[in-house]
Amino acid sequence: MNDSPDEPEAPKSTDPESPRAERTQRTRRRKRGKAAGITAGVLVLILGGYTAVDAYDLVPDLPGFLTTDPQIEVQTVPTPQAEAKDVPAPASAVDDSAPVPTTVAKTVDAILKDSKVKGFGLEVRDGLSDDVLYAKDETTPRTPASVTKVFTAAAALKSIGGQTRLATTTNFDESTNTLTLTGGGDPLLSAGDSDPASVNGHGGLRTLAEDTAAALKDDDVTEVTLNLDTSRYSGEDFASGWERADIAKGVITPIQPLMIDTGYIGSKDREWRARSEHPAKDALSAFAKELKKAGIDVTGADGDGGGDKDSASDSGGDSADGANGADNTNGTDNADGTDNTNGTELARVESATISEIVEYALVHSDNVVAEVLGNEVAIAEGQDGSLTAGPKAVLSALGETVDLGRTHLVDTSGLSYDNRIAPHDLTTVLQASVVADDSLAGLISYFPVGGLTGTLHDRFLDEKNASGIVHAKTGTLSTVTSLAGGVLDAEGRYLVFSIQIDDVDKDKILEARKTVDDIVTSLADCGCR
Repeated sequence: MNDSPDEPEAPKSTDPESPRAERTQRTRRRKRGKAAGITAGVLVLILGGYTAVDAYDLVPDLPGFLTTDPQIEVQTVPTPQAEAKDVPAPASAVDDSAPVPTTVAKTVDAILKDSKVKGFGLEVRDGLSDDVLYAKDETTPRTPASVTKVFTAAAALKSIGGQTRLATTTNFDESTNTLTLTGGGDPLLSAGDSDPASVNGHGGLRTLAEDTAAALKDDDVTEVTLNLDTSRYSGEDFASGWERADIAKGVITPIQPLMIDTGYIGSKDREWRARSEHPAKDALSAFAKELKKAGIDVTGADGDGGGDKDSASDSGGDSADGANGADNTNGTDNADGTDNTNGTELARVESATISEIVEYALVHSDNVVAEVLGNEVAIAEGQDGSLTAGPKAVLSALGETVDLGRTHLVDTSGLSYDNRIAPHDLTTVLQASVVADDSLAGLISYFPVGGLTGTLHDRFLDEKNASGIVHAKTGTLSTVTSLAGGVLDAEGRYLVFSIQIDDVDKDKILEARKTVDDIVTSLADCGCR
């Protein structure tokens, strides 16, 4: 969300001295052992006013109806606010001396038999040994909805690297007196100051403008022509299968390598917010405004002072024409600013780490961040950063663990009904994260937590063994429900699971979700020997 001086974004803090950070650090230390992917504790939350959309969920308070059939159901997401209280850690989560359950099949079969909905595909594995404890139609690909983000997140961690940061830079060409603002793929810029304690707003355009102005003044430059370089991403910035009307619903925005707060516009006090039609130009306008405040006159090709315009995030986004809004196709190719033909780099701000951005995408089920990550995976895999290359690159990055013959992706967020993933392939990736010793090790720990965070904040609330222990990614469309993640059973064994069903009658979707939750709860309660 946009910065607010009256309400700082403590919920998204990554302050190294915060309770959440302490939990994360403890978790990562444990993961250096035989297994990983389990958080060592999660913070109790106060439910706030923030809401987010899982995959392509319809927002009922917005005008109009979803233009794509079938309609999608809503899941609300709370603002996570730390109370400095930890849930008991699953300390034995990586202990291979805990007994492996042997009667999972009997327990799950009983739940499926009693369910009013039929047609589930699922697989349950032991997290350490990779033994399959239960499988049913596990190799049949289904529409995964937002569970697609599991693949995107895993590929980003493996291919880009968890500690990588994305840089937004300014470069100055003295020969033409042109200053170029170059997008480096950070979808979580703020319009204000950089905040090293935040994920959303880690890099700020005001900070970038002030640092840039200081460098220009050192060279006695007080007036520049401002240019925008979005050449990091190529091709169409909006997939053909998405609906333009859903930009106004806050579901998605054109995927560009420069944007403020994932393209959200309007007051952050609103429960539901639209996204921008042109997020990069909005960011350019905000930057031009801050540059002028810092003492640099900004002119565009038409000679107008772009810095005099209001921030596009406030005015609707058309103000970038005062600062030359034409994209430069000969600019930066790399996040580190190398191979740049726009002149000498003057300043930069960096994003949070890829691991932190991945966690943001998973907890908030943010489609925009997931699609940006898909483009960045493509770049890391040596391909063009594009919506076309992203899905292919994600599968390529996971090629050693996923049967590509069964999986079909057309986007990296889960917006499309045409995506197909089998439960077996999801649990393959999840189990690989449990025993990983690289950035992939954190994958499951970045998922929403049952009864506490993200799209699981209102599920497993009354289940003492599941609440605070289940880490899973949801997927919800009007005819689809899916859940994939990990859970510590009652005897201390860590299990990974994927449960999916699609083509469900709309009037039975809640019953289908109840069945999913009953299965996961049974795994948490399991003393299945």
